[in-house]
Amino acid sequence: MANEAQELARNLAAGYVLVELITWEEDRALATVRDAAARLKRPLSTWSLSSGFGDQKGAEGADPAAALARIAATADARVFVLHDFHTAMKDPLTVRRLRELLPLMESRGQGIVITGPVSAVPTELDKEVLVMDLVPPGRKELSAILDECIKLTGHKGPLAADAGLKESVIRAAHGLTAREMRRMMKRILTAHPDFSKAHVKEVLDEKRQALRRSELLEFYEASESLSDVGGLDLLKKWLMDRAEAFTERARQYGLPEPKGLLLLGVQGCGKSLSAKAVSGLWGIPLIRLDLSAILDKESDGDQLRRSLRMAEGLAPCVLWIDEIEKGFSAHRVSGREEHGRMARAFATFLTWLQEKKVAVYVIATANSISELPPELVRKGRFDDIFFVDLPRDTERAEIFRIHLVKRGRKPEDFDLSELARVAEGFSGSEIEQVVISAMYDAFTQQREPEARDIRRAIAETVPLSETLEESIKELRDWAKTRARPASLDTKLMDLLHGGKK
Repeated sequence: MANEAQELARNLAAGYVLVELITWEEDRALATVRDAAARLKRPLSTWSLSSGFGDQKGAEGADPAAALARIAATADARVFVLHDFHTAMKDPLTVRRLRELLPLMESRGQGIVITGPVSAVPTELDKEVLVMDLVPPGRKELSAILDECIKLTGHKGPLAADAGLKESVIRAAHGLTAREMRRMMKRILTAHPDFSKAHVKEVLDEKRQALRRSELLEFYEASESLSDVGGLDLLKKWLMDRAEAFTERARQYGLPEPKGLLLLGVQGCGKSLSAKAVSGLWGIPLIRLDLSAILDKESDGDQLRRSLRMAEGLAPCVLWIDEIEKGFSAHRVSGREEHGRMARAFATFLTWLQEKKVAVYVIATANSISELPPELVRKGRFDDIFFVDLPRDTERAEIFRIHLVKRGRKPEDFDLSELARVAEGFSGSEIEQVVISAMYDAFTQQREPEARDIRRAIAETVPLSETLEESIKELRDWAKTRARPASLDTKLMDLLHGGKK
């Protein structure tokens, strides 16, 4: 919190008169402004819709117009805190009065800090306001809150003395507000006097609940692992080599925080499945961001900024953006106003992706190169770009094995090489569906599924490789010089595995 106070003090000293401090934690926001005002040696006055400036009586003191009149009548260099004033800025008259007041305040060395959970800056004040985010409590603050809760509950279990267990709790709680942390730890410590490593999961559950309330991000409980992904040998190795990318050891070695990965390729070939598997491999939460839904709701980029801030608060985590091209596709834009809105949102995302300093690893998937903005694939945006093609013979055999085992069947009862040959041109998801379809046929006839059932399902399916032949060729041509292959060379690997040449 000291860093935010220092930054706020610098901004006020530099001449920013109007600052929005975005947070749900009003008490922390007020403490931050108090600290900033103390650093500047300026007195502080606080106003709210319910009580005005505190010394004012009745409804007049709580009136936004009266608040601005009070500020105009105050001559000394002072910092004013206006709680939830963003609601008042929906009134054009209030906005007009505020615009007229700002030059006078600047000449006096005054400043207004508006606190609230959302930004609602009208267009008229776009060039006047500085928006700051009050980030969730950091490691030191969470550690202090944890110690406070241990003392308050009289906890005498392992957590009181085990530094490693404390660190696990603090890491799991990262992203919660101070109030959420206090409530949660008091409840958990009271319920579990024997608090151990197994109870850390309840801290993660609290974060899941917080995300459900937000409606911006989804905490995805991934059960998938790399063993569920058929083929993609090079991509798997790349991911395994970076399993310790977020550790302190990597930072001490001199490595920067990793940025992200773009998985481009044919639909249904394992891109999303790979994103889910990374969470388990790296041991960090998987957060899904529905970019299209967020951009459809917002009018000025605020929803996207809030989503990215929330993801930062949950770091370290994997931020999964499925079909990113649909979010920023030019085909979604209609009209000049819509184009400007999307351009601002896209610029917000690119800037964040390039400059973020926290351990939020972005895994974005895309099925179409024609809809993908070229700025997104520029060097430096992502750590790497992988092209995920249709599975080769040996990969298709592996995918058949995975889905047969997943459904309680023995792969040795089927000629996987023959099935892989017949299913040439099928994607991983299409192979899964033909296995399911074959099992439904066998289930209806009250018998076990056989290879002939799968062959029949294959014959009845028209794969995407036929219906989207031109699009797949376009993807392959683009990826030849711009992306890394997710699988080893098809002909070489088929030869090494005894497949067809």
